[in-house]
Amino acid sequence: MERKYWNPVLETLPRERLWELELKNFRKLLSYAKDHSALYREKLKGVDPKEIRTREDLRQLPLTDKEDLRRAQEGAGRGLYGDLLGVPWEDVTTFRQTSGTTGRPVYVPETYESWQWRVEAWCHILWMAGFREADRVFMPFGYNVYVAFWEGHYAAEKIGCEVVPGGALDTKGRIDKMREVSATAMMSTPTYGLHMAEEAQKMGIDPKEIGIRRILCAGEPMPGATRRLLEEVWGAEVHDHIGGTEPCGWAGMCQQRDGLHVIEPFFLVEILDRETMSREVGEGEEGVAVVTPLGRRSFPLIRFNTKDVVVRGKDGCACGRTSMMIRQVLGRADDLVKVRGVLFNPVSVEEVLREEFPEVREYEVLLERKGAMDEITLRVEPEQEMGKEYHLALRGRLIERLKMKTNLRFEIEVLPPGTLPRYTLKAKRFKDLRRS
Repeated sequence: MERKYWNPVLETLPRERLWELELKNFRKLLSYAKDHSALYREKLKGVDPKEIRTREDLRQLPLTDKEDLRRAQEGAGRGLYGDLLGVPWEDVTTFRQTSGTTGRPVYVPETYESWQWRVEAWCHILWMAGFREADRVFMPFGYNVYVAFWEGHYAAEKIGCEVVPGGALDTKGRIDKMREVSATAMMSTPTYGLHMAEEAQKMGIDPKEIGIRRILCAGEPMPGATRRLLEEVWGAEVHDHIGGTEPCGWAGMCQQRDGLHVIEPFFLVEILDRETMSREVGEGEEGVAVVTPLGRRSFPLIRFNTKDVVVRGKDGCACGRTSMMIRQVLGRADDLVKVRGVLFNPVSVEEVLREEFPEVREYEVLLERKGAMDEITLRVEPEQEMGKEYHLALRGRLIERLKMKTNLRFEIEVLPPGTLPRYTLKAKRFKDLRRS
């Protein structure tokens, strides 16, 4: 009989027992951080961990954001990591860092023990997604100093998969290697998964014939329409997860493929209202994910504001897991902007395009200030060259559907095939040029 859960005890614990474990480990982390982290010695001054008994008590504690980490890193503490370290610097065995797309990169130190804790959390993510010992997993990236695919690599090995790294190859070389070794699974950003399928088709190869049965995606929001498109072109199950360099991978998608499970009790997760960041939202409400990794001492992180905007789901699932659920990942709070008085989420454009405009291969959204007004432009690249009449019809359809979806009128530019950039890691399709 196939093993259903990676950790059947933890994954099926009653909700009240999960909370007890998380609260107990949260208090231990508070005590440790106050004693060993220069950052939290100051931030938690006057806080008695024993007095934290409820989720309401949690919300009296300060949040930690990326700027706090950057300032601490520049502190007078221990060398490269400044005031971030929670252990002696000689205990650090693994260096990772953030991408730096929103400012100076944050360096993340891991001891051997803390790195193994991260890998174990990722084992839950992969097992939920159906990765098994018989899989040969292709990794189409050079990992460099970035964390996600290193975690995925080591976790895949731990659950018994065979891992094939393809970082030094170009896209065509990766497709050839996947066919050569008969890869059955892959990890990818959604954008690069679609790009690989496009390249395979240009090579005269049907992506379905490569043999990939499951794909785990990371790195950017993946609307349901994009996931279904990936499943269609690859003939594979596609699963999502959410995480970050600082808090680790903290939620993943099970075989139901209907939302994401928080990896409890590894993480204590709060979903807070965007306006005040002081109230936990209810099922079906949008909020910002605040994450505390509970098993890591090398880099203590308490109530980290991920700035990921999500829709909270129910607790528990038909798969039998009892963990908190995330119904949908909407994007980054930094990317949700006001345009002519309307709150705009760039992910909504991707939802429309992937669901209703299969002829659009690539796109980008530009937001500019022209005079006193904001102007939003969608640049689209069809998969093949079309005539003028088709371009006019496509523009009209896009303007109408985007108006209905976003309540905004877009300018539409139709570009020749191959014009727009292709991305391997995080796609940069939304460009707010008002900030330039």
